[in-house]
Amino acid sequence: MAAIRAERSLSAGEPTLRRFNLRRDIETVLDFQFEVYEGNFPGFRVDRAFRDDYTRDLRRAASDPTEMLFVLEQDGELAGFVWGSMMSTLVDARVGYIKNVYVTPHLRGSGQAHRLMEAIEGWIWDQGAEKIMLDASVSNERAMGFYEKLGYDVERVRMVKRPQGADPSCW
Repeated sequence: MAAIRAERSLSAGEPTLRRFNLRRDIETVLDFQFEVYEGNFPGFRVDRAFRDDYTRDLRRAASDPTEMLFVLEQDGELAGFVWGSMMSTLVDARVGYIKNVYVTPHLRGSGQAHRLMEAIEGWIWDQGAEKIMLDASVSNERAMGFYEKLGYDVERVRMVKRPQGADPSCW
């Protein structure tokens, strides 16, 4: 597959990188969202409604040619994933957008997130993207540093104002 560019030779026990399989992978990718969302958005809770919405999004993405998901698999278990899509904005006609990237804690710092990013970036560039965008939580300094090392720059800042006296646990 052209999107997964010539992979370096893997050492024993290193995860394999492959395309997402909806039937086989959906439950584990859903389970990863607890750490992804609750870890990056203080006060956020992954509940049934969130899982239902995310399930619908994954099902749609799995059959949409403008979306791609790759997973890492190690010893028969998923160990990470990345989700990217093509979109247009009011100012950019062909933008690749990285929606989500996750690597299990035991593999962090081992180069696996870099492998996932290379795979999704390759797919995005193959789609004719003019640029690639992603969102990162400023509270996740490790992720911010990782994206900067990959060549991502801050182009836009999202600012948020909450109602005075609002309970952060409700966000």
